[in-house]
Amino acid sequence: MKVDIQDVGSGKNIIKIEIPVEEVNAEFEKAYEEVRKNIEVPGFRKGRAPRNILRLRFHEYVKNEVIEALVPPAYKKALEDSKLDVVGSPDIYPPIEQSIFGIDAELQDNLDKEEIPEILKQEFQNKDIIISEKAVISVEEAGNKWMLTDGRKRYIISKNSGTTYVQLDELSAKEDEPLIFEIGIATKPNIDIPDLSLLEIDESDVDVTEEDVNKYIELLRKESAVYDPIEDRSAQDGDSVFINYRITYEDKLVDSGQNSLINMGEKEGLLELDQALIDMKPGDEKEIAVTMPENFRNPEYAGKEVNIHITLNRLCKRQLPELNDEFAKEKGSDDFEQFKAKTWNDLVEMQRRDKRESQEIGLMTQLIDKTNVDIPEILIKSRAEILMKNSEDREFTEEETNNFREFSARMIKREWIINEIVKRENITLVDAEVDMEIERIANALNKDPQKYKIQLEGANRLDALKDNLLTMKVYNLLVERASVKKGLIV
Repeated sequence: MKVDIQDVGSGKNIIKIEIPVEEVNAEFEKAYEEVRKNIEVPGFRKGRAPRNILRLRFHEYVKNEVIEALVPPAYKKALEDSKLDVVGSPDIYPPIEQSIFGIDAELQDNLDKEEIPEILKQEFQNKDIIISEKAVISVEEAGNKWMLTDGRKRYIISKNSGTTYVQLDELSAKEDEPLIFEIGIATKPNIDIPDLSLLEIDESDVDVTEEDVNKYIELLRKESAVYDPIEDRSAQDGDSVFINYRITYEDKLVDSGQNSLINMGEKEGLLELDQALIDMKPGDEKEIAVTMPENFRNPEYAGKEVNIHITLNRLCKRQLPELNDEFAKEKGSDDFEQFKAKTWNDLVEMQRRDKRESQEIGLMTQLIDKTNVDIPEILIKSRAEILMKNSEDREFTEEETNNFREFSARMIKREWIINEIVKRENITLVDAEVDMEIERIANALNKDPQKYKIQLEGANRLDALKDNLLTMKVYNLLVERASVKKGLIV
């Protein structure tokens, strides 16, 4: 087997593999023999059909069997011998010498706009290939590689030394010929992690005031409210209502909710909604036009006028409990003074946890910004496509797509940095640490630790848990090595 590896830059390598004729013919012989033994051919006894008959009827099947038998092990061996640190999935395609045709004309601008140039259609036609009106172009690598899909046929379009080549996206194996194919792979570049002492950390402690405590207690008080039904009048300012709502924009559903609570007059949400609810009774419906605030959770509709359809389900008067010893006992304290002190301590711990999380995010952000590494374009594109596919089912603007790409690049960088620190600092886990974490999570979920561990193993989630533990150790190291250490929350 001949293997040639070419570094084409930007973290990409092309592996060209040539499997010799002898191996190809041997695999064809084996595949035809399997067909002869296992498939009945009309007019012949089982296992006696001649090769020329089998070739006529089963050549495509046999060809695919040969490719499936030869390509994966050849690729695996080539990678093992090369010692390349491959990331992402390989891209396997026929060699450029097997192109259908090449064009010297400049097509890049059209292809990057996902347009099929007329000259390209004409060249296909010259080869007796008709491209239908339903054919589409997708950009694999802007300025360099594209995919033309027409029904079940896929064609690779690539640029090489100023010429644009077109290949059928399909490997071809033939008897008495070597099997030649190329594999495009992304490789992980060397990562130069900066001195961790260059990172800076906010050393200040949290500051919980009495006003913070009183506000939090008021929230707890509202959570314990009782809602008494009102049946003899319509809604007015100060009432509490439970509504169903549907928000639409140009007949497209934006958001909806069932039995959502609104305390009228507390300015918790849209003022227009409070005003619309006045004088409504249970069972009443109303539709209003509202301009959504600029900080609306779905930025696509921020600042736009939408329609809100309201159905009032229940009209109530909210009864808040008194803040006294009885309220404190319901919350697990002996009296209100103890309850307030405990709440103060709880808030301090909550803010310290938030502070620690903020420290970790800040340190990693600095580390990402200070670490220079070229991430292969194919890897960024693949990660961004997954994120967009898992997001809302809609078309994304160019700006949104670029945001997905930027986020993907930073997340890949973060993963590589963490893995590099783990390797460089020889950070390891022992079984006891893993078992302790499993026990902690199991107890929080009210599950048996041993059964929970078996559940994790069965769902292939144990490695993810170990990765999380290693990441926690990396963050501990970042906090420890950061230049400002006074007053750290560890």
